[in-house]
Amino acid sequence: MKLNKEEFLTTKLGEELKECIAEWDEALEARRRCIEGTEEYQRLDRVALWCFAKYEVFQMVLKEFYGTEYHFTRTDEYFGMVTEDESDWLFKVERKI
Repeated sequence: MKLNKEEFLTTKLGEELKECIAEWDEALEARRRCIEGTEEYQRLDRVALWCFAKYEVFQMVLKEFYGTEYHFTRTDEYFGMVTEDESDWLFKVERKI
């Protein structure tokens, strides 16, 4: 089956995926600013791990149904999901600096 990215991202699954990736990025960013070992750091670590687990399921679904493997990526400028060679973005969110 061919993936229509725009259409997929408007489905319940696609919206949940975008929400998961945004929450994961937010948790990682907030955790980076915490002192390791504190209660807040541990809470954010659990959120990040939960998002990672959900992401792995989304990744398997995309691979199984569409034959493309997308990976979570994040930099200071953006975050999103992209193929390993960065030639095909499922979606990319530019950060507001």
